[in-house]
Amino acid sequence: MAHPLEHNEQDKNEKLFPEKKIHHQPVLLKEVLEILQPQKNHTYIDGTLGLAGHSKAILNFTPDPIQLIGFDRDFNSLEIASSRLSEFRQSVKTHHARFSEIPNLIDKTKIQFPIGGILLDLGISSFQLDDPEYGLTFNGEGLKKNLDMRLDEWCSTSADKIINEWAEKKLADLFWDYSDYKHSRKLAKLITQNRPVKKMEEFVALCKSVQKSKSRIHPATLPLMALRIIVNDEYKELEKGLRDIVKWMEPASKLLVISFHSGEDRIVKNIFKEHKTQLKFLNMKPITPSQKEIKENPRSRSAKLRAVCKI
Repeated sequence: MAHPLEHNEQDKNEKLFPEKKIHHQPVLLKEVLEILQPQKNHTYIDGTLGLAGHSKAILNFTPDPIQLIGFDRDFNSLEIASSRLSEFRQSVKTHHARFSEIPNLIDKTKIQFPIGGILLDLGISSFQLDDPEYGLTFNGEGLKKNLDMRLDEWCSTSADKIINEWAEKKLADLFWDYSDYKHSRKLAKLITQNRPVKKMEEFVALCKSVQKSKSRIHPATLPLMALRIIVNDEYKELEKGLRDIVKWMEPASKLLVISFHSGEDRIVKNIFKEHKTQLKFLNMKPITPSQKEIKENPRSRSAKLRAVCKI
């Protein structure tokens, strides 16, 4: 599979590094820093580096030495993050990898300081959702794109294959299980009656015809979220990665996870419970954004933060 974004070098630089054009607000930043409390001579791991909003704040938290190791599955995000963290280049290492590879890629005997904390922000970056080249947006030019939705070369299938090859019941189960979409059966039936469905605009039109009543969210939001999750193995990645990371963590290390929908939060909560004898819960109920943050960044409204410390 080709990488989601392909440009010549000049176009690539203009695309990836327009700092004023890419707006990024790290979610629950104040709460993350309050729990993490970055300390000098410690290593912190950002397993979902994104555009480095959280990481930059961690590095700025204290003037004393801190090491940061960042992971991201999207190479373009990694390049933008590296640019934004360039002033800390001596303290930062990055890996183009999924966060489930943290235990395999980090040799604890070779890192500079003991691991103070690990952060996983499971949300998709706003620029990925808005940039039509990623195939996730259903606005503007995004409507003309093929239904692909793969975020990296490790994905084994694409959204259009699922839409056009899966049985009706399997599609209905996907929409219900992965996004609690109440029109799942109607949409699955309509899809099978109108195959092939290749373009984003075709899929969005079907979603609109199923859900005609007004809602605060777009009719295609939940079905497309379900497709994105299954295409990119997001649940499997979370389950495997979280279990491996909990086992791999050192005593006194903190683990913070920000989820954005009920399926993710349920996985996080259950895995933390599975390992409750090894973990101290730093918040018994998930922390959610303040009304002020939601007003400033509406996409933060569904975020939930759970945090534990290894005993």
